[in-house]
Amino acid sequence: MSQKVTKMRTPPLPPAGGRRGHSIWFYLMLLVLLLLLLGGAAAFKVYRDLQSIDTLVVPAQSEPYELKEGATLQSVVRDLTGEAYFPRVVSLWVKLHHLEYPVIQKGPYLIDGSKTLPQLLADMREGNILKIKLPTIALIEGMTVSMIERRLLAQTELVQDQELAAVFDRPRDFITSVLVKNEDDSLLRAIGGPHDSFEGLLMPATYDYEPGKTTTSWMLAQALIKMATYMREQYLDRDQSIDAVVSTPYQVLIMASLVERESSLASERAQIAGVFLNRLRKGIKLQTDPAVMYGVSPDFRGPLLRSQLRRDTPYNTYTRAGLPPTPIAMPSVESIQAVLHPARTKALYFVAKGPDPNDGHVFSETLNQHNKAVREYRRAVRAYKQSQQAEE
Repeated sequence: MSQKVTKMRTPPLPPAGGRRGHSIWFYLMLLVLLLLLLGGAAAFKVYRDLQSIDTLVVPAQSEPYELKEGATLQSVVRDLTGEAYFPRVVSLWVKLHHLEYPVIQKGPYLIDGSKTLPQLLADMREGNILKIKLPTIALIEGMTVSMIERRLLAQTELVQDQELAAVFDRPRDFITSVLVKNEDDSLLRAIGGPHDSFEGLLMPATYDYEPGKTTTSWMLAQALIKMATYMREQYLDRDQSIDAVVSTPYQVLIMASLVERESSLASERAQIAGVFLNRLRKGIKLQTDPAVMYGVSPDFRGPLLRSQLRRDTPYNTYTRAGLPPTPIAMPSVESIQAVLHPARTKALYFVAKGPDPNDGHVFSETLNQHNKAVREYRRAVRAYKQSQQAEE
């Protein structure tokens, strides 16, 4: 029996590289898809972060946030957002919003945890700095330089300059150094140049200071600058009829100090200035007691004795004609204005109506009228003293 040999047929092989080629494309597509997904997720996260910065409430800070010179929008946003966002996200947010904040102003800002970052940046754009209520020191009209020096020395929260006493004793160099800047001496000229005393050169006002930081000499400089600035602005607008007898800014301050000490009523100061000017024009001695008192002692407050009225000093306006050599106190702006724009009056005399300064003065054109007013004044003073004794 013959045997038939059957040949086994080998199945065909797949094309070379077919399965591997399919695998590469598959993974490439998978990789692209994955990158797209990751890119989309990253883009979405950046988008959410940008939105988050728009509404970020900056946490409260115990101290004011100090925006210093040279700070930029970029540096401030990075500082206030901290590490909550990637630096590139913060930079992108700044690029998108920089036109909204073209400038940010230096100073202290309150961060109390109630405002968003854009709101705080808007405050910085507008310069809405924190108004810190500082303590104050008052330099009051009518005070003398010696009173001001004692007040500055008594203020323990001020930094006391070791040279302050020397500055008060020899003020000329200090006045020049404070009032002349970059060869501009207009402020110095506004007070008639440097002088040997600060009397009358310091503006009465209330001045802020920082405890432990502000120096006494800085306070003195501010009062000096304030007066010089005021005189520079106001002297040019004066009634030029005063120039015949009050010919310099310094003489204006001298007469203003006399007006200041003669009356506490702003309503009659221009009248008093008019009387003084009339007396100077006619060569009549001013005969003003406050000047005589200053000649006795800058802090003397009277009453004056007859011997003191007769004793000749540069400030005794009963023994000497014309103005005293210096102011006798700090004049207020009202008294300065009274001299710059005096009342047009024919009066040559004035005397108090009575013991109460708030009652003002009687103004007279003739000596007879004045003597009558003096008798009325003395009668009112006697009546007041009698009533005081009766009450006791």
